[in-house]
Amino acid sequence: MTVSFDALSVAQSGALRLAALTRKDGRFRYRYDSESDKDQTGYNVLRHAGTIWAMLDVFGTTRDPLLLSAVERATAFLLNDYLRFYRHVRGACICEENKIKLGGNALSALALLEVYKLTDDSFLLAVAERLCHFMLDQRGEYGDFVHKRYYRSGKISTFRSEYYVGEALLALISCYEITGDSKILQQVRSVEIELAKQDYGVKEHSHWMLYSLEKLQRHDNSPHIYDHAAKIAHEIIVDPKYIGWSRSTPTACRSEGLLAFLRMDHGSAQNTELAGAARKRVEANLVEQLQFSLEDGGFVRGGGDRRDREVRIDYIQHNISSFLHYARLVSGESQSVFEKDLALNPD
Repeated sequence: MTVSFDALSVAQSGALRLAALTRKDGRFRYRYDSESDKDQTGYNVLRHAGTIWAMLDVFGTTRDPLLLSAVERATAFLLNDYLRFYRHVRGACICEENKIKLGGNALSALALLEVYKLTDDSFLLAVAERLCHFMLDQRGEYGDFVHKRYYRSGKISTFRSEYYVGEALLALISCYEITGDSKILQQVRSVEIELAKQDYGVKEHSHWMLYSLEKLQRHDNSPHIYDHAAKIAHEIIVDPKYIGWSRSTPTACRSEGLLAFLRMDHGSAQNTELAGAARKRVEANLVEQLQFSLEDGGFVRGGGDRRDREVRIDYIQHNISSFLHYARLVSGESQSVFEKDLALNPD
């Protein structure tokens, strides 16, 4: 299909909107009605951390100093308000309202690792490593982890998220890529072997698993890694039920996942054919996503209900990531945009 939008401009505009939503203390203006401009209740540290990560990703291409200033504040807020130690000085974790969630630890570690690449601040790397080892300590059987634990009592909740494990693996592989700790990579490989057997994330269209599998393939050529990713991508392509929901984020997340799949080594001609179908699906998705965009760079929820015009930071996060990664695909820009020696305030 013919693409008639500037994907990088969409990503940059959205990232700058997130920067504008970052208050002086580093807390985001998390959720509001785009028509009345009235703030809505709620906050989620997982989305706070994911937003930092997405803003840094856009910075990797645009080098806009406004993004860095906002990220610095948001990172300070993350550490000031949510970093705790569970039972031991080495038990660093992210705790929100007495709850330790795997996803909160994972995306916080991921964000801190990316900030570290910009700043070379060893404290941030140390915290991220601690968060990663805490997650590994929560590993269970058959590739699973503890998804939610209560901080004060230590009790494990029955709550489960269909995305947390993918987020955790992405953070762990990212940590390995910086530290070279082979034990982390070994654990990720072991988990993925179990998850591949279960077709984990296939029916859920898990974009976080596709992010993780893309990264893992760089360090492990085992066929099951690509096969697992291909199953998830195929399911997103052949079952685009999410389009019918008329909401921005479900479509954006699947675009992110397919773009991660497109960055993988596809090998055979049959796999290349699947990649071609994935690209067509992404391009159709992005056109759908644009209908939820606002002039100020934000994205509304959609859905046609009372929350139709609601803006939340993660709606912007996932949309800008998908447009950014598509822009890089088209331009041929490297996906590894973060360089350790990049100064926090570049010339």
